[in-house]
Amino acid sequence: MYTRRGFTLIELLVVIAIIGVLSSVVLASLNTARTKARDAAVKTGVRQFATLMQLEYSDTGSYAALQGYGWDYTAANCNDSFSGNYAVNARQICANIVENAGAMYVGTNINNSTMFSIFAPLPGSAAQGYYYCIGSSGAVSVNGTGNNGWVSPGCHANP
Repeated sequence: MYTRRGFTLIELLVVIAIIGVLSSVVLASLNTARTKARDAAVKTGVRQFATLMQLEYSDTGSYAALQGYGWDYTAANCNDSFSGNYAVNARQICANIVENAGAMYVGTNINNSTMFSIFAPLPGSAAQGYYYCIGSSGAVSVNGTGNNGWVSPGCHANP
């Protein structure tokens, strides 16, 4: 009697369909992990820049060398915005933040120039407009840009 070897076309199509479904689930998970990693990189960079700001203030009594152009930093002005002892580190951290977040904001408080705030958009929640803020007091928050967003701890109006 003759025995068949191999798979039928239906069996092969079922296996290919199952592999396709499994790979789409894995790719979706990978994209979520990438987004979370970018958020973590932004948060780490902002904390590192805050540490540089504290070091600059303890050395010179001013934040001026690390404020550069003021609030808005993009890839174009990270390279020539900073001066002083921590300029090299500031340029590198700024570039990393801008690469992941698209922008970074650094400045002193409107009412008190001995207080600073640093914030950057979080890539994982960019559609909702969330920012990671850290202030000179050490206060940290993740918030939206709505009515109370800038008065959250660590943000511009409440460093």
